[in-house]
Amino acid sequence: MEGQLNFMLEDLFQQSNEQIIILNRQGKIEFMNSKAEEILQSTHLPKCFWESTDKLSGEWERFIHSVNEKSPSTTTFVLINKYHQKIPVQVWGHFLEHKQLIFTRIQVNPSNVISFEEKSKTLMFQNLIDGMAQGVILTTLNGKILSGNAMALHLLDRKAAQIENRSYDYLFEDCQYDSEVIIQYYKKISNREMASIFVKRENGDGTPVYLNFISKVDENLGILVTTIIDQTEEMMLLKRIEHQQSLSFIGQNIASIAHEIRNPMTSIQGFIQMIKSNLNEQEYPYFKILESELKRMDDLLGDLLNISKPKKQVFQMLDLKDVVDQSIQRMQPLAMKTNAMILFEYDEQVEYRINGDYNRLMQMIINLLKNAIEAMDTNNYIVVRLLYRGKNTLQLSVQDSGKGMNAVDIENALNPFYTTKETGSGLGLLLVQSVIKEHNGTLHIESEQGAGSKFLIDFDLRNEIEYLNSSPSYSMRVARMAAISK
Repeated sequence: MEGQLNFMLEDLFQQSNEQIIILNRQGKIEFMNSKAEEILQSTHLPKCFWESTDKLSGEWERFIHSVNEKSPSTTTFVLINKYHQKIPVQVWGHFLEHKQLIFTRIQVNPSNVISFEEKSKTLMFQNLIDGMAQGVILTTLNGKILSGNAMALHLLDRKAAQIENRSYDYLFEDCQYDSEVIIQYYKKISNREMASIFVKRENGDGTPVYLNFISKVDENLGILVTTIIDQTEEMMLLKRIEHQQSLSFIGQNIASIAHEIRNPMTSIQGFIQMIKSNLNEQEYPYFKILESELKRMDDLLGDLLNISKPKKQVFQMLDLKDVVDQSIQRMQPLAMKTNAMILFEYDEQVEYRINGDYNRLMQMIINLLKNAIEAMDTNNYIVVRLLYRGKNTLQLSVQDSGKGMNAVDIENALNPFYTTKETGSGLGLLLVQSVIKEHNGTLHIESEQGAGSKFLIDFDLRNEIEYLNSSPSYSMRVARMAAISK
């Protein structure tokens, strides 16, 4: 009867889709079904296939002891089969008291059997790459991503679970690159040569990110190591240099160009005035358009000359609050035409002292207000704010509730002649940027289509601290700033 029972159990276990192993209380194999035998690649059942390191033997002994004492129990470790393959296995054990046997069910992920050797090689320096300032991606030689460090995930805007076990080309899924270059990139990798490719991608907010992928097969580890270098700052610097070169060209040539254009314009305006006196009623509107277009051309030339010609700057200590207030007063009539409201937020008890050119600063603020008004429909508002960001930075911001800009508009906003307005010259923000640089400031643009734009100007006051220290109101202002920042 006992033998028949054993036979029935064995037959039942053989039909199971799970990997089942029956052990005696000493941990030796009594029975293994075909599923377990197939996965573990073992055919010598009487022999123990738990060949392992001393550490693993200890873990196995603890597991057997745990099952004997407090069944059921579970553990995870690595087995070595007769082919000397390392196999990660999760084992559940239950003590069958009436049979004095241990019933175990094992679970093996076949893909782990293939990749575990490669993965185990990466564990030794995973902590090392996590601490690196550059992004690092580790990939199997058949193109499956093993892992990436924190910087790589940040640069790619991905989570670890999104890239692990994915194909390597997934990294380039949302990137822009030259198709010919990426073919050469993969070709070099397959030839075990160092390969690199430069790509561009966009963050969730639309800002561009420029990345350089440098890949090399590590023969010792048997994996592909890819370093990702963030070159966004270098690309932005290059764009600024190109921008400055463009401005330099304009500055060197605009005076003579403007002179040559204004000469015939003056003649045209004179003839228009002569002809106007003989116009009939039907012809008059066309000449009004001519006059309007000539005035627009003259304004454009004036903007160009303002940007290009050397400025005679008159710097003095002034309260930026007064400059903003005067600028708003000058722009109120234009704002009223569209029922727009200009709000000015500041602390009445604080002096916003800056060493600057009053007229140039007013010119800058007027341009920002003009842009804000033109960007909005009727019945909207503009908010101008003054505040200290610590004792070394004075911030002026102009925020509108207009149509906003997309990422392309923001990237090109300071390029000469770039405009989204039908009658715009594309030079207003160029003038703003010029004044900001004269006053040791920086410009940052925040915008979203349909949600308006915000222009933030930070003036660096560190070069003025020594001068301000001599001012009786300085210590009082610093104390006030400290209270505000809290």
